[in-house]
Formats: sequence, C-alpha cells, structure tokens
Amino acid sequence: MPPMYAHRERRISGSSRGNNTASGNTSTEQLKMVITAEESARQKRTGQAKRRMEKAARRDNRIAQLEIIDSSSDNSNNNGLSDSERAELKGLLRTRENFEEQYDAENFSEEHVEFKRLHNEAFVALARFCQSDRNRRSITDADAADNENKDPNVFYLDGPDTATSLALIDKHGFDPSCCYVANRHLSTCKILQQHLPEENVIHATAAEALTPPSSDGSECKSDTVHVGSSFSDVDFACYYFDGCGGFTPHIIGMMSAALVPREATRMSNLHLLPKTTAIGYSLMGGNKDVIEKEMEINRALSNIARTRGMRTRHVLDDPWRYGVPAEIAKTEGGTFTSWMILEEEV
Repeated sequence: MPPMYAHRERRISGSSRGNNTASGNTSTEQLKMVITAEESARQKRTGQAKRRMEKAARRDNRIAQLEIIDSSSDNSNNNGLSDSERAELKGLLRTRENFEEQYDAENFSEEHVEFKRLHNEAFVALARFCQSDRNRRSITDADAADNENKDPNVFYLDGPDTATSLALIDKHGFDPSCCYVANRHLSTCKILQQHLPEENVIHATAAEALTPPSSDGSECKSDTVHVGSSFSDVDFACYYFDGCGGFTPHIIGMMSAALVPREATRMSNLHLLPKTTAIGYSLMGGNKDVIEKEMEINRALSNIARTRGMRTRHVLDDPWRYGVPAEIAKTEGGTFTSWMILEEEV
C-alpha cells in the first residue's frame, strides 16, 4: 500500500473515531436532558391532582351556597341573589360544565367503532406479547413460570362506555386487578369502578397517575375515588394512551412520566432491567400535520427508551410478529393511532 494512501486511510479512521466520540457525547447529553426534564415535570405534577380537586370542591361549595340563597328567595326575609351573585353562579356553573365528561361513544360511526375495536385487540395482543417476551428473557425459570400464571399489568385511558375495560376483562379474560385507569372526570371514574377495583382507578390525568406521590405520603379521596395516589410503582407491560387530543407535548409527557426512571431508582439500579413494553397512543382533531406529529412523538419516545437501555420498533410495520390484526389501520376519520415496542438494546 503506498505511503500516501496509508496516511490518508489513517486520517479518515481518526476522523471517524472523532465523529463517533462526538456522537456519543451528544447522545449522552440528550439522555441527561430527557431525565432532567422529567424530574422537573414530576415536581410540578406532584400534588397537582389534589390541588385541582380542592379547587373543584371549593367551587361546588360556593355553587351550593348560591343555589340555596336563590331557592329561598320567596322567603320575605330573603331578597335572593344580587346581580353580581347571579353572574357569579352562572360563571361557576359554566366552568363546572366544561369539566364534565364530553366523551360519547353513541356518536361514533360504525367505521370508528370497528377502528377502536381493532386497536383494543392490538392492545391485548401486545400486552400478551410483552409478557411472553419478558418471560423468555427472565433470569430464572421460576420467575418465568410465576409470570406465566398472571395477566400482564396494563395502563390505559377509558371512557364512560368502558369499551377497553370490557374488551380486556369480558372478552379476553384479564384479571381486573391487572387493569389500571386514570380519568379526569369523576363521573367516569365511578362508572369504571363498577368493573375495576377501587384502587385501580385514579381521578387524575395519565401523567399525574404515573408520577410518584408527594414525599409527605399524603393521599386523599373524593367520593370514593382516589386523588393523590399513584401507579408509579406498578410494572406495566403495555400502555394505551387513547383519547389524548392532538397536542404532542401532552402525549410525550405521559410517556415520560411512565418510562423515565426516577433519580432514586437510577442511583440504586432498581427495576432498571430492560423489559419489553408496548406503547399505544392516539392523536385526534384531524390529520393535518399528523406525519410531523408522529415523528416528533416517536423521536421523543426513542430518547425516553434509551434512558432504560432500550430501543423502539414500529409495531404496525410487522403486525404478524406481534399477533396484531393485519387489517388494522392507523387512521379513521380524524383519529390517528399507532403502536411502538420498547425492547432491550442489543
């Protein structure tokens, strides 16, 4: 080999090593940013649901006071509500109405009902797949045998029609104790508790429900629905963030809350063994910019997965591998739903 060629080859090799080092540094910095951002978000989320419930309670108490005054206005000793109080009552009622459940499955088209059904089937198939793959990777045969006799723990969002809960429990025989739900609407939480254990239903957002509780250990209940409790210590095989709207930071926040390991966990190396996990999410509100939104979410999820030494795969690129219905579609009307698998980086 001529000396000039050899020198050039060494220079290129050195450049590659330099690029690899720079790339590694960039990657490490990205992971630090993901972890730091989630730690900051957890601080903000802690107690958020409890504060929201306290605010709602104060609002309801004030509504009750004003309605009592208004209803007793026929009494000669009571002049009823003043104009300012009547305006206040109207505003409080309007605010409360905005927080009532708006989800109405009766308005779904036949095509949308079928779309939702197929994605519930995907949810079940992926939960089973992840459990099986975890057992295959188990350190001991005893662990695998023990897990074979249990249903995988799953977290999801469900509405007052309880369609996903019924698909899991009635159709596919899931143990209700393995099904965990969060919902911001108290009325829906009470309906879900008719099918699930009380402690498996949290009146909160998904991100709040997956965030560790406050350090003081405080927990409260509102009309038998948990407020301030958390599913952060539950080992979930599959998450289904359905009905998330079209705002990508909210979906990324849910994924981050669910999957970025806490500082104490990382320091002690507890529960950090990569465990195959599935993630489903929906974008609603139309298909405008949906490709860019999907890319933004999937890139964020890839970085989140790497905090656990894992990588991501697109489930619907190879549905047969995971037992997902081959006829499943990503879009129907204004709804987009996709699934990802997190698996050990090898």
